[in-house]
Amino acid sequence: MKKKTVLYLNYTSILTQGILLSQVVIPLKKLAARGYRIILVSGERSEDLKKRKEREALHNELESAGVELVFFRKTLRPYLRMNVNKSPSPFLNGICFLFDLVRFFFMTGWWIISRRCGILHARSYVPAAVGLFYQLVFRVVFIFDPRGILPEELRLARGWGEKNWRYRFWKILEKIILKRADYVFALSRPFRKHLKEIVPRKDILLTPCCIDPQRFGYEESRRAAMRSKLGFQNRFILVYSIGSFVPYQALERAVHIFSLLQKEKPDSQFLILTPDSDSLKQYAEQYGINLSGVSVVRVPFSLIPDYLMASDAGLLARHPSEVSRVASPVKFPEYLGCGLPVLAFSGIGDTEYIIRRYNVGECVDPDDDKSVRTGIQKLISRIEGYREGLRAQCREVAEKYYSWNAYLPVYQRIYDHARHKTRKEKISSGKSFKK
Repeated sequence: MKKKTVLYLNYTSILTQGILLSQVVIPLKKLAARGYRIILVSGERSEDLKKRKEREALHNELESAGVELVFFRKTLRPYLRMNVNKSPSPFLNGICFLFDLVRFFFMTGWWIISRRCGILHARSYVPAAVGLFYQLVFRVVFIFDPRGILPEELRLARGWGEKNWRYRFWKILEKIILKRADYVFALSRPFRKHLKEIVPRKDILLTPCCIDPQRFGYEESRRAAMRSKLGFQNRFILVYSIGSFVPYQALERAVHIFSLLQKEKPDSQFLILTPDSDSLKQYAEQYGINLSGVSVVRVPFSLIPDYLMASDAGLLARHPSEVSRVASPVKFPEYLGCGLPVLAFSGIGDTEYIIRRYNVGECVDPDDDKSVRTGIQKLISRIEGYREGLRAQCREVAEKYYSWNAYLPVYQRIYDHARHKTRKEKISSGKSFKK
């Protein structure tokens, strides 16, 4: 049977966000290879679209895989990153956002009509606001894939109070979207619980941040070569891979934990991987964070697996908040996929459950030095005692719980079911959809 065309809407730059290369580009390529017709519309800023080499490479990569890529030029400045420089005024941000929203709205309508798209997959809240209208008008099947709780993220980034009108606006819109969406995805069990508390519904499906195990893997020869190249030699390397520098990360606590690690392993080194190395260093200087003994490295997305493979353990650190509580950090499966046990803060999505159940790391209370020291000692003991067996265990957990091969069938079932969907039908939360 002929498959309906899927219009996938994304408002966050793919060209600058490494996480979107793994969480959008990879699964869409795999779905296209299985016969789905997909159009990806991605919001990009003017300065990013000037990167001709990266833009054309992504176009060619997706085109060869059967995914049609359309760039939407947006004007809104970064609104979630932890910038040390003064951000534009709220009024200017509002004007830019409304301008983008109107243009995004009409562009979406054009693609739905011209390509007869029957399924609209909205990644996060802005695309979902657009998709909500076209669900009502054109009866397209509307998939809400939040990938985070934007109202709480904005509140954290902007310092809004609970009664701030902008925060309340997003919460009201969130509830409407959750009520109207045909299908809803959640990143973790705490995320699913959070969404159900807003709008009780049984058909919220788990789709955590996943990896391609063929890319994030482990080879002893590659590890040895990379360690020699980087001069790690016999040092114990704790890596903190954080992607973009955003408000819920905990640089101060991460550096403090490294200082505690040094007391146990004097030859240890702290390696921070981030595309925002300049912003991180400025932030550290502004707030008096001592980075002596810390290597802050700007690493292209393609080389991250090599740096992880060359390390000994991964650090997963976030400020305690509702945003962290429901999260599914992609760095967690990336660490595991490269054979790294993880030292994680408690209360981050499903990570504590996975770590404790499968012994692939330690969870600690970042505000309790005794808890941290105990966790570090146990982690070092486990690494030195099991080594290759521990690496294999980490790899096995990554492939079982965080591989795209495990979760693509969820997307497939949704897309296939959507071919027959009418507004009166509701998908069951039966066993075939549980994960």
